[in-house]
Amino acid sequence: MKALVLEAQGRLAQKECSVRQPDPDELLVKTEAATICTSDLNDIKHNSFGIHFPMIMGHEGAGVVAAVGKNVTGFNIGDRIAAHPVMPCGTCSNCLRGLPHLCGNMKHLGINREGVFAEYFCIRADRARKIPNTMGYDVASLMEPVSVCIEALERANVKKDGTVLIIGDGPFGIIMTRLLRAYNPGRVILTGRHSFRLAMAGNADTIHERETADVSEKVYQLTNGEGVDSAVLCVGTGQAVNTAITCLKARGTLSVFSAVTPMPAIDLFRVHVKELNLCGSCNDENYLDRALELLDKRELGLKDMITHRIPFDNWEKAFELAEKGKDEALKVTLTFT
Repeated sequence: MKALVLEAQGRLAQKECSVRQPDPDELLVKTEAATICTSDLNDIKHNSFGIHFPMIMGHEGAGVVAAVGKNVTGFNIGDRIAAHPVMPCGTCSNCLRGLPHLCGNMKHLGINREGVFAEYFCIRADRARKIPNTMGYDVASLMEPVSVCIEALERANVKKDGTVLIIGDGPFGIIMTRLLRAYNPGRVILTGRHSFRLAMAGNADTIHERETADVSEKVYQLTNGEGVDSAVLCVGTGQAVNTAITCLKARGTLSVFSAVTPMPAIDLFRVHVKELNLCGSCNDENYLDRALELLDKRELGLKDMITHRIPFDNWEKAFELAEKGKDEALKVTLTFT
């Protein structure tokens, strides 16, 4: 099969690889769509998770079941499925505490298991979901990114009629602004640096950071001087952390969705006097079914997140667009048929 293999840090290449047969608890999936994530770009460039080379990359995928492991029930050859790349062990202390998404022995497609940027991939059956016949494979490939966005919003303690600040206009920030329609907040504010992406935010109020001298002041103007109940950090800068801390109401919650590097200087005095809640958001607490349900809601417009569908053989163009096309692209999907 054709596959995109990370041969060394910064070196991704198309290779011919063997099709692996599924383990007893796995499905072999013929890939129909594989979507490029910002974390894929970071893994290729920086290898922050210590990937052992060579590795087939990619973790947002959907396709058709081509073979079924001998212990698998509930799936048949020909089923249309979406895959969730995170596979907890089920036996470590975090799994036993009910936190499998924080598993200490986690398997993850594209990091320590072969990923979805290939004509076939294997996924553990419990991490796959059948998709409706009306749902495109490209949209279904968003099951995992939507799942982690739900986690971020849940961790931010988003409430009905509350005010929410999303900092960062990357694909995840835009997905969250659209998902928030299902939460019925009072107001959603999105900050970012790209007019094209801010325009994708739907009903959210937007703040163009390049055109605004003081983002925090603008947030307070939009909220009649009150600030926000919840904030989600979708960009990894210390400045963004402190913007969120400044904008939060007393006892507001900041959900740290993006990794922040280098280690920031945080205004802990303001955290102290406002009794703020700061929490991390990593992976998701099994929101697979909820994610598919929300992906299928036409009014949320989540299918619009995929702005480009590019044949697999043109993968270099797709990766360039995903990395540099901030004024024309959100999610870029590799298609296989």
